Amino acid sequence: MGRNDKCISICRLEFIPTGQANVRNQPGDFTIEVRGEFTEIPIASGEFTETNEQGHVEQELQAVVTDTSYVTLTFLRKLFAQDGLLLLTGINGERKLMGTDQFPVHVNYELSGSPATLTLSVARRSPEPAKKFSSF
Repeated sequence: MGRNDKCISICRLEFIPTGQANVRNQPGDFTIEVRGEFTEIPIASGEFTETNEQGHVEQELQAVVTDTSYVTLTFLRKLFAQDGLLLLTGINGERKLMGTDQFPVHVNYELSGSPATLTLSVARRSPEPAKKFSSF
C-alpha cells in the first residue's frame, strides 16, 4: 500500500437507501451530515480499502454475513436492490460514510460455501474519499 492508501477493518456496517436520507454534503469537506434511519447489516467481518489515484479515489468493501436464513437473505436482497449510503464503523471506533446523495453506493452480494455465507462487496471509483460521519 502507498502512503495515500487506507485499510480499515470493519466491525459494524449500516445502510440507508438514498431516497430515505437527508444529506448535507459540501464537495471537498472531510465531513458529511446525514439524517435518516440506517439499517444495521449483521456482518461477521469486513474490510474497507481506499486508494487515492490521480483525480479520483478507488474504494473497495468486502463484508461477510453468516446468517443466511431465508428471512435475512430476503431482507438484504430487497434492501440492496436500491442504491444508498454505507456507514462503516472500524474496530478503532472511527465512523466513515461511503457514498453521497450524488454518488451513491451499489452493494453486490454473492452466496457461496458450505456452510453458506453471503459476501457483500462494493468496488467503485469515487470523486472523493469516504467522509467522517455526522448526524443532524
